Amino acid sequence: MDITAAWWLTWVLGALPLLIGVFWWWNDLYYMVTLRARFSATGTKLPPGYMGIPFLGELPTFLWYFKVFRRPDDFINSKCHSSSLGG
Repeated sequence: MDITAAWWLTWVLGALPLLIGVFWWWNDLYYMVTLRARFSATGTKLPPGYMGIPFLGELPTFLWYFKVFRRPDDFINSKCHSSSLGG
């Protein structure tokens, strides 16, 4: 295996998923802190869950349930169950 191919393989399989995870965590932390600071005076709370990938939200998860599993109701039920709205 060539050195450049091994270097790219290391980035794709190792560093890139790690950077995506850190970016995802940072997005949650940033919005949680700013929204909590903004709404702390009014006493409102953030809904449970995570903020999702920036600009996409939970669309990839919904599409996974809708296209692969062909059961979008399971996605909706999981959201209702996690936020204690029923289900």
